[in-house]
Amino acid sequence: MIIEGAISVKAAIESKKRKIEKVYIRNDKSTKDLKYIERICLRNNIPVIKEDKETIMNLSSSKSSGGIIALADIRKIDEFDNGDIFFLDGIKDPFNLGYSMRTLYAFGFRNVLLNKRDYSLMEAQLLKSSAGAYDKLNIQIAEDEISILNEYKNKGYHLYGLFRGDNSKDVFDCVFDDKSLFILGGEKRGISREILSLCDEYLYISYGSDFRNALNACAALDVVATLLYKQRKDK
Repeated sequence: MIIEGAISVKAAIESKKRKIEKVYIRNDKSTKDLKYIERICLRNNIPVIKEDKETIMNLSSSKSSGGIIALADIRKIDEFDNGDIFFLDGIKDPFNLGYSMRTLYAFGFRNVLLNKRDYSLMEAQLLKSSAGAYDKLNIQIAEDEISILNEYKNKGYHLYGLFRGDNSKDVFDCVFDDKSLFILGGEKRGISREILSLCDEYLYISYGSDFRNALNACAALDVVATLLYKQRKDK
């Protein structure tokens, strides 16, 4: 696969979540970022090839490579640490998914669970839209959603489903468990009944107006991540 742009290439090299075959840099460009990338390529025995603008553009799939691309393998799947987990079950668009990952990484969260899907064709987009966070997070794929959620329940995680129902608690009034796993469904299909049945608690986001529609998944994630970060920070 081709990774484009200094931020994406730098994140891919530094995180060491994938093998980088080689890096191409435009021979008429010289910036601090590009010089830094050349140095870390040297440290990691990654070949750097200087090419002209036309060659770089032909290798690139877009016009926004910034004069640098990398030929790389798909990233590996990780083990989670003992921190909080976010199951981004309903975010399908690679740009929205990347934005969500950027938010989680910015607030210091590392563990992201994704539903079963072939992500290999969208990894370049995920890297770019997440500003490199996709390769800095711990990513797992839920091959069997029910089994893996039960596994984390057995490990002591408290499962929160973002779901507006009769028994739901206002997220702004919630004191989050020390080991929390958050499940976010999509705006259209939400969270399946089978997964909802596993949740220990349902949360909804109260509004400061009479707005009747759901926030999109990215906006809802921003709210939850911000509140969780504040509670973790204030402990």
